[in-house]
Amino acid sequence: MMMNINTLLSDATTHATSILKYLHKNAWTIVFIIAGCYFFYNEAIDPMIQKYQAARSYKEAIDPNRVAVLSPDMKRVRALQQEAAAIRATEAEEERKKKVKSEKERKRVKSPEEERWDKLGGVGNALGDR
Repeated sequence: MMMNINTLLSDATTHATSILKYLHKNAWTIVFIIAGCYFFYNEAIDPMIQKYQAARSYKEAIDPNRVAVLSPDMKRVRALQQEAAAIRATEAEEERKKKVKSEKERKRVKSPEEERWDKLGGVGNALGDR
């Protein structure tokens, strides 16, 4: 039994030594083969995989069965978006009208009567109030 373990260990070290000698002898060849495989993968194989996946995704996206299932949901969501856009447009129009009105009021030249009325704080008798 002891003899078998020693032979096994010596065989393992012999194999490890021979592998290391092979690696030392062919190191640059191995490096160039690995680099070539890497660049070939990046330049040829990976683009083909990406193209295949994009085509498959597009095919699944336009599948009539899938589109038929998603169509009512899409219409519902678009209707909600349209309502929200209409509300925002109405609010924006009201805000714009308020801004235009306040700008007009700010730019308007007041008559001397109006200036006196404002100085009094809007208190007093207006003509025709008696």
